[in-house]
Amino acid sequence: MWNLNNLKAFLSNVDIKEDFIIIHSDVIGLAFPKFELQKLWKIIFDIFGQDKTYIFPTFSFNNQKKNIWSYNETKSETGILSEYIRTEISSLRTIHPIHSVCVFGKNKNKLPINYCSSSFGKNSLWEWACNSKNVCNLSLGLELDGGATFCHYAEEYCKVPYRKFIDLKYTIKNKNNKIIKKKFKYFARDYDYHKEVINDWDRIQKILIKEKLLKIYKNNNPKYQILKMNTFKVSNFLINNIKKNHDFLLKDYL
Repeated sequence: MWNLNNLKAFLSNVDIKEDFIIIHSDVIGLAFPKFELQKLWKIIFDIFGQDKTYIFPTFSFNNQKKNIWSYNETKSETGILSEYIRTEISSLRTIHPIHSVCVFGKNKNKLPINYCSSSFGKNSLWEWACNSKNVCNLSLGLELDGGATFCHYAEEYCKVPYRKFIDLKYTIKNKNNKIIKKKFKYFARDYDYHKEVINDWDRIQKILIKEKLLKIYKNNNPKYQILKMNTFKVSNFLINNIKKNHDFLLKDYL
């Protein structure tokens, strides 16, 4: 368990120059005496910057069984901190039945939140994030796998052959609980291309560290780590390598 002063000192080591911060989080390892999500968020907000704009993934994968997504009611499945931000802090959520995000901060209105049928397609928030030099991706307590969704943008941008677009047949409700009569799709794995389509994020993480595109902040007691990346730099690196070999992100691609 963290001592509050030690936790604040550790987080203060993370130097973020960008104005926009995407946060993927596993907060189990951030426990401190009398732990509350409200207290944790205040620490993060105060240390990383009250002048920053925060983007929290509020993804929902299990709704494929229900075939319904609601701006107000569909819970985040990407950690308890993101759900807290969704319900208690943010007043802005993008609309997509799988890859929605919540936004909070002074520049929230500068983000593209209009309709985009595809998670990472043209005019999507993820396209904007990967083409902006002013966005930092933080993975709190996570590896690249599970902590860097933006990396999938490179796959959709390059139209990798091991993924294909599938239609998402959902009932979608907006903030006013009105049904949106628009189509949504997802660039999903195509198992007709490979029997197993598995991204090798462990290998990619090592490459990004070697290329100095990913920085890791580690604490030993308690054991915890934070990964930091600039979305623009990493996206361009991945796109360039996928263009050379479209299976670059897959396991056993050689």
